[in-house]
Amino acid sequence: MKKLLTIASMCIALSACSSSGSFKIPEIAPDVPRIQFENMFLRGVFNWWEADPSYKFKRSNSGWTVDVELIADGQPYDFRLSDAKWTPSQSCGGKYKGQPVMLGSTVYLVCEQGSENLQFTPSSTGTYRFTATAASAGEVALVVSKL
Repeated sequence: MKKLLTIASMCIALSACSSSGSFKIPEIAPDVPRIQFENMFLRGVFNWWEADPSYKFKRSNSGWTVDVELIADGQPYDFRLSDAKWTPSQSCGGKYKGQPVMLGSTVYLVCEQGSENLQFTPSSTGTYRFTATAASAGEVALVVSKL
């Protein structure tokens, strides 16, 4: 009797493993690193792509900002946001090469290896404020305004 009970429980266990029930294992969202704005710099042709302390983002009421003096000569300025080491998850740029940034409009940047340089063409010479805030996972919202 004991042997029969053991065989029966093994059969039940095996049949449960081979059943095609509708149970699905939930997918786990990939872990997206937090954007560390306190370590971010505005890097571009205007500062030789360097992590220059005067181009480091600072916390403000509207997000993280940096002010830059730009000359309006009709040519776009290529730029991106990145930390001092160009860490892929902390290097934010366009979804495609030469993605334009328009004055006063929000553009969403991706922070990953393979992101592209953005382009901003100032309409007049002056100081421009670049304001970055966290958006959805792995993205940053950027707005450029004239001071």
